[in-house]
Amino acid sequence: MTKLNLISLATLIVLGFHAKAQENRAKLSIDDVEAKINISGQPQIIDARSAEEFAQIHLKNAIVLSTDPTKAASQINALNKQKPVFVYAIGNYRSGILAKQLRAQGFNKVYEIPGGIANWVGSGKPVETLVKKGFTLADFQNIVGNEKLILVDFGSKYCPGCIKMAPLVDSASNETGTPLYKVEVFDNTALAHQLKINAIPNIALYKNGVLVWHKEGLFPKNEILTAIKQELPLSAKSK
Repeated sequence: MTKLNLISLATLIVLGFHAKAQENRAKLSIDDVEAKINISGQPQIIDARSAEEFAQIHLKNAIVLSTDPTKAASQINALNKQKPVFVYAIGNYRSGILAKQLRAQGFNKVYEIPGGIANWVGSGKPVETLVKKGFTLADFQNIVGNEKLILVDFGSKYCPGCIKMAPLVDSASNETGTPLYKVEVFDNTALAHQLKINAIPNIALYKNGVLVWHKEGLFPKNEILTAIKQELPLSAKSK
């Protein structure tokens, strides 16, 4: 083999490793990740949340890392670096940090669940939970249908973004006199799937039982006020 051929072969190998790394870090769809989990046999899944969050709801076969650094390191060392590892949190903040740490430790196939367990639940994927029965869609429709206008805060007590949004939603509700209903998403997984709640915080406005506005993530209170005022009768807007 000539020197040129050797260089070409080496280049192809490097490019191949680079392409594989890019594939592992690519934004796969939630269905793609689920498929990879299903074909893994005994999947290695790490929940990047707290033990309390894990106890409320988690993926089958998932483990949660100990808060003791030595024990957590032992848990990670027990994993096979040659096999895929799947990580998740509520969204992708904590799982992103963990995924980066795992790659630095030599794990080559690290996949984050896109949108985290919130998206997993909203997409109707299977979970293990201690909650036997949450609100049904009929229960929810009865609640929002009995109000001319009602704010609904879909979130979780463990979600940092939800905690930040809560006082803004409360304030908007009080300021406009609009009823407010809060839904703990991870206690109502079937409802979250039926309503397509794939990310939290998720603030929604219903008018006579019909969704007229919603927004995900963090945003100013003024956006909620604007949405409410657009749906108020003219007489109420002029006050």
